[in-house]
Amino acid sequence: MTPGERAGIVATIEQGRSYGRTWYERPEIQALFSGDSYRYLSLEDAAERISLHSGTYVPGLFQTREYVEAIVAFGQKHESTERRETFVDARLRRQEVRTRRNPLMVDALCLESALRAVVGGPEVMRAQLRNLVACAQQQNVTLRVIPFSAGAPSIAAALFTIIDFPGADNRSVVSQERVIGDTLQDDPAEVRRARRRFADSAAHALNEEATIRCIEEIEKELQ
Repeated sequence: MTPGERAGIVATIEQGRSYGRTWYERPEIQALFSGDSYRYLSLEDAAERISLHSGTYVPGLFQTREYVEAIVAFGQKHESTERRETFVDARLRRQEVRTRRNPLMVDALCLESALRAVVGGPEVMRAQLRNLVACAQQQNVTLRVIPFSAGAPSIAAALFTIIDFPGADNRSVVSQERVIGDTLQDDPAEVRRARRRFADSAAHALNEEATIRCIEEIEKELQ
């Protein structure tokens, strides 16, 4: 190959290393996640943009350690301490896609009820809300809240994520959270339906500035 081609390949390898692409290949991660839930980790890492609706949860990419620990303490209380800690660490490690050298573009929706639930107690939730405001102010992040006043859209809590990749030849993928784990679908018709669902929900969401004001007001109420 030419020197230019070689330099391009070397640059690609170095870029991949800077992203830390192999963290989810550790044995304890592979033991915890399986099937589409495990595959999702690599898809999110390779994505250029994701559009997500996190329902009654704070979006996972914006969760604080204490918030995650509170969720795990309830939802995985029958699991071993080691598995719970691995899950928490994986959730936080995923967030590096927001701050890497070529950051992931994130367009996120959540319900007002996700902000009102006092997960982990008032202090934990206040810290979580402050972190949400900080995340929402990042240039690569769009966060919008669907308020109670929106009516029916404010109780549509199905969790799903649309994953888009760089390059016109790479098909987008839809991830939906189930009780048994994530399910992935790259059928174009399913992706189109997911985009319509996202657009329908986004039409009832507060804008970015109003979302930040809403979060700050709820945080003050917890004082």
